[in-house]
Amino acid sequence: MASLPPGLVWLASYPKSGNTWMRVLLANLLANGDRPQNINALPEEEHLISRWRFADETLIEPDLLSQKEMASLRRAQADYVAATVTKAFVCKTHARFDEEVLGRSARCAIYLVRDPRDAAISMSHHMGVSLDETIARMTDPAAHTATPLQIRTRIGDWAGHVGAWTDQNVLPVLTVRYEDLRTDTAASLSRVVAFLGGEATEAQIQRAVGYSGLEELQRQEEARGFRERLAHQKRFFRSGLVGEWRDVLTESQLSVVEQHGLKVMKRWGYSRALDDQG
Repeated sequence: MASLPPGLVWLASYPKSGNTWMRVLLANLLANGDRPQNINALPEEEHLISRWRFADETLIEPDLLSQKEMASLRRAQADYVAATVTKAFVCKTHARFDEEVLGRSARCAIYLVRDPRDAAISMSHHMGVSLDETIARMTDPAAHTATPLQIRTRIGDWAGHVGAWTDQNVLPVLTVRYEDLRTDTAASLSRVVAFLGGEATEAQIQRAVGYSGLEELQRQEEARGFRERLAHQKRFFRSGLVGEWRDVLTESQLSVVEQHGLKVMKRWGYSRALDDQG
């Protein structure tokens, strides 16, 4: 059976960079089943930002806390989970890395990075706002998320988010490009399993990949919905295209994204639109 060692692992990314897809891949791998896992059965407890879990483990209502108090208690919560978990706990987060919030006790982190120009398109559809508004958010160092079911979490700007996770030396981190995950899903999943010290045969990897394809995810969403889809969304699992920005973003939108994050983009293999055309 495919397996991962016990311990807390952060599965981190800027929003709309393949985090949910990686969760599905790992769920199908570890289930060792003969059919695809139900996308609506991904465990909710893998989210440490849910209000119910925070309140349950700290015995405090988050709305009563200042931001400083919240950060301190979130670190204590993460350290508590890391110290007490008895199985592999791959925890999704979109938070910008900050050891004062996420602690130092996780085993390691997997970080998914995606071309911000494609991420902008996907975020725009997901949030139901214009591309200009989405890009403004992606270049805002103070950007954060907060919903009725989740506690306030700082995400920050795209370039700062990528740098915070990939340049920190608190935790070992494996960075996986979304584009590589799309090009060779099996190889990328194998890298993740090896980094985590897990075990999986080639057949198990291939089965997990087959069970986690976009067509299968769309089929399940069409048949029974997806609980993480927002009310305004027609579809959560949309297209997953690489390079869609070439046909969608305007020159002015490209300019804003590239001026903001070009240094980080180049580091991870994302060239300027002008260079790409030439």
